[in-house]
Amino acid sequence: MEFCKATIFDIKSIHGLLHKYRFQGDLIPRPLSDLYDHTRDFWVATEPGTNRVSGCAALQFCWEDLAEIRSLVVEEDMRGKKIASALIE
Repeated sequence: MEFCKATIFDIKSIHGLLHKYRFQGDLIPRPLSDLYDHTRDFWVATEPGTNRVSGCAALQFCWEDLAEIRSLVVEEDMRGKKIASALIE
């Protein structure tokens, strides 16, 4: 698994992940325009060779010494591989 800062090219995949798990009641929906506005806040986990975005997380700063982890999601078939832990780190 590769972990890197998200780019604008990852946003549609991030939106798809968030949208998918929103319907399970696990996430608050975020509009696509909001994700583009906050691209710099996101990290993604991608599968080498396929560039499939398997997970994402955002870190939003609230104050100089306070931040919030947002939009943390990992594809169901990739869970149990410590992807969420790596995204948080």
